[in-house]
Amino acid sequence: MAITNQIHTIGALDRPLAMRDLKPLSGLDLGERAEFWAAWTAIAPRRRAEISRSMVELAEDNVDLEFGAALQWLLDDDDAEVRANAAEGLWESQSTAVMHRLLALLRADPAPAVRVRAAMSLNQFAYRAELGEMSDASAAAVRDGLLAAVREARQPPEVRRRALESAGYFANTPEVQQLVGQAYESDDQLMRESALAAMGRSMLPRWIPTIAKELESPSPALRYEAAHAVGEFGEDGRVLLAKLTPLLNDSDSEVALAAIWAFGQVGGESAKRMLQQIRKSDDEARRQAAIEALDELELGESLL
Repeated sequence: MAITNQIHTIGALDRPLAMRDLKPLSGLDLGERAEFWAAWTAIAPRRRAEISRSMVELAEDNVDLEFGAALQWLLDDDDAEVRANAAEGLWESQSTAVMHRLLALLRADPAPAVRVRAAMSLNQFAYRAELGEMSDASAAAVRDGLLAAVREARQPPEVRRRALESAGYFANTPEVQQLVGQAYESDDQLMRESALAAMGRSMLPRWIPTIAKELESPSPALRYEAAHAVGEFGEDGRVLLAKLTPLLNDSDSEVALAAIWAFGQVGGESAKRMLQQIRKSDDEARRQAAIEALDELELGESLL
């Protein structure tokens, strides 16, 4: 009854939700589902949504907490916001069962917001598939599921573009890269942004000229995605450092932070020198971003 009592505690509407009260929900196992579910479904929907959101945020801040089992169960909640939060929280899962649940949500969940989160969380499965870290059957399932979502005209644009971003990892699938090119040529600004994200994830040299062009775009959103795409290329992005450098001082802070992150991902002595300069900046956000980028760069060098 320990789980039941804990859920009754966090489910009380007249009691502020404390993060420490969520920790007992970490590390649950399959045999505890029935007890969990009976108590969980008795909580008011808006409180369930608040708890599920807090679980996702707490897991992001504390690597020792693992809400994977509970979040999988929450994919069955009848509240769309809870399902969306659960799908988002499973973005690090490597479980094939989770992958198939996310594909099912992407294909048929009645709420667009849930399909969007499922498409985004499938990106790491696409990444692993392209690296050959999954069975051929699982790799085909995630590729085909994402492709179907991108091609489905009845899907809302937000679902289609997020599926395209995740599918971008399939560099060796011509149809995926054809769809990326079509999205970039469209009149829809958001689809163009997603196309740039997919280009970066593909790491294909064919997209380097396009990314270089958008580093000088008048649109901050396109500059941001182009900068992030450079970072996705890793060492291969060094050919773009000269064009990326002006963005370190971009008037848009988000663009500048994306450029700083990209420098850390690309690495090399030139990138290190630029980051060391930014580390002395009066801008706290940019200074901290440079410190983090240097830490990651130095970690990569030590591993090598």
